[in-house]
Amino acid sequence: MKTHVFNKIAVVILLSSIIVSCTNTHILKGDRYYDALAYAKAIPHYEKAYEKRPDADIALKLADAYKRTGEYAKAEQLYAKAAGNDSKLSVDYACVLMANQKYDRAAELLSAYLTDHKDDNRARMLLQSCESVTDRYIDTTLYDLTPLELDEFTNTFSVMKYLNGIAFIADRKANRGKKQNPWTGDSYLDIYAMQPTENGGWTNPEMLLGDLNGPYHEGPAAFTKNGKEVYFTRSNYFKKKMEINDKRENNLKIFKATLVNNEWMNLVELPFNSDDYSVAHPTLSEDGNTMYFISDMPGGFGGSDIYKTTQVDQVWTAPENLGEDINTEGNEMFPFLDDQGSLFFSSDAHNSMGGLDVFVSHKKGDAWTKPENLNYPINTDKDDFGFMIDHKTRTGFVSSSRSDKDMIYQFTQNDPTFHLIGHAYKKGSGEPVKGVEVEITNRKTNEMIVATSDFEGYFKVKLEPESDYDIICRKIGCFAKTNEVSTVGLRYSTDLYADFEMEEIIINKPIVLNNIYYDFDKWNIRADATRVLDSLVQILNDNPTISIQLGSHTDVRGKRYYNQYLSNRRAKSVVDYLISKGIDENRLTWKGYGESEPINKCVEGVYCSDLEHEENRRTEFRVVKQ
Repeated sequence: MKTHVFNKIAVVILLSSIIVSCTNTHILKGDRYYDALAYAKAIPHYEKAYEKRPDADIALKLADAYKRTGEYAKAEQLYAKAAGNDSKLSVDYACVLMANQKYDRAAELLSAYLTDHKDDNRARMLLQSCESVTDRYIDTTLYDLTPLELDEFTNTFSVMKYLNGIAFIADRKANRGKKQNPWTGDSYLDIYAMQPTENGGWTNPEMLLGDLNGPYHEGPAAFTKNGKEVYFTRSNYFKKKMEINDKRENNLKIFKATLVNNEWMNLVELPFNSDDYSVAHPTLSEDGNTMYFISDMPGGFGGSDIYKTTQVDQVWTAPENLGEDINTEGNEMFPFLDDQGSLFFSSDAHNSMGGLDVFVSHKKGDAWTKPENLNYPINTDKDDFGFMIDHKTRTGFVSSSRSDKDMIYQFTQNDPTFHLIGHAYKKGSGEPVKGVEVEITNRKTNEMIVATSDFEGYFKVKLEPESDYDIICRKIGCFAKTNEVSTVGLRYSTDLYADFEMEEIIINKPIVLNNIYYDFDKWNIRADATRVLDSLVQILNDNPTISIQLGSHTDVRGKRYYNQYLSNRRAKSVVDYLISKGIDENRLTWKGYGESEPINKCVEGVYCSDLEHEENRRTEFRVVKQ
């Protein structure tokens, strides 16, 4: 981000007079501006000084100033020279490399740095980000982004719902004689509003009237649902004079204002504001009684953390840190609470692509779920922040510095796209089967999609999100095959695959049912055989016109007449099982073959191993009517 309020919450006031000696003029002026966080003004002085005296201290400050103003290519060149002499610079250098999409080099630096700094959790998070950056592109179709062209402004960001339209934060080129933001050299930030037009555009932006906008920074903000109250971020000043603490800091505060006759007035500070730390970026729950905001108050986890407060009897409770599930050693900023209670925010230390990325966490009981990166195209290697979404219209806004300035992007949220890719092939040979008719039925809507396999045996159909489907493949002369597929719970676009082994129906051809076992001298169906028999139930249900005969075989050991009796009872037990599963008994016959049809050499009088005898103990079915 280009705007200094959100790169570092504490804003050090530029001293009114800069007294320098004639020697080292540019270094002294650069240092004064740099110490005052006026990086845009410090850069030209450091550039001139570095040109004449390229020492490490000037290079480091110039690199940092470039980084803070978004000139990452220039920053990288200087960090490359300085970092070799100081391993502590590796993290800053890595951040710049990430902003320039050089993730492999950044990972090398961070890995080497962590060898001697194992407890640096932020560096470890950044390393994880580098190693998983390809995951951020898992599905680039979920959002369509369009820049919101507001050419009269330099930087625009942080859209908020306001009545029937939106409000946002912006700065302009500072006119001569007007107050300048020392960080950027542009004007200070103000809050503007726009309303939608009938043709899908927006009215001209108008600065909100009254006491809301002043001579220094205002925004971001959060409006109550009725649009009559606003909680907004503001620089700490009184009567156009900035309030400075003992550390020469001017911190941010949250104020409340009320709309009276179309003007904002009656400004009131929130009770947890302080001159010693910043409080900023409010967002409200639907009922307006819960607020989330950021602060760098003592006791946090790192830079800026997200806090929660509740309004009870018109009084806001003491802030509560959201804890380590949300907050890190880096900066968590720009919270947005949607109407479903999910918390969107930006962070530079969770698993990001570089700079600030937008994350979402959901409340589960008293805890928050692990923050999830919204991925590209919402996030990029630059700063992405100020996210807001309307779930009813599936539209929203996100702010980003991806185009070398802070800019608002409108987006439309899309469903993930799913396709079923099926392949029909011939059993045994694997040859593709053309002309298989496929019916895919949505269980929720009962809508049926019909497809036909091509000359390579493939078919492809589009599926709906959050849907279960039943699939059946048919071809004349073959067993029909069924399957099922589901997109329920799938969040990213993907292709689902299903293979269908097509088997020709040949009348009276025996088909062995493998793994049908019986206890010795028994014919009841064992539990371990039911899975195989259930697959036969499925075949019969898929092919309702066929009738079959169940046959059971024994080996030659034992008395011939008893083997005949035993095999007959076993075949009958299979039929009974199928009937118990709903198969019409008129489609079923059975026959015990005893030892009369061995499939190997093991006839009476021939020695065979137990394994060879086992081959003959089998249960088969054959189609007797199609």
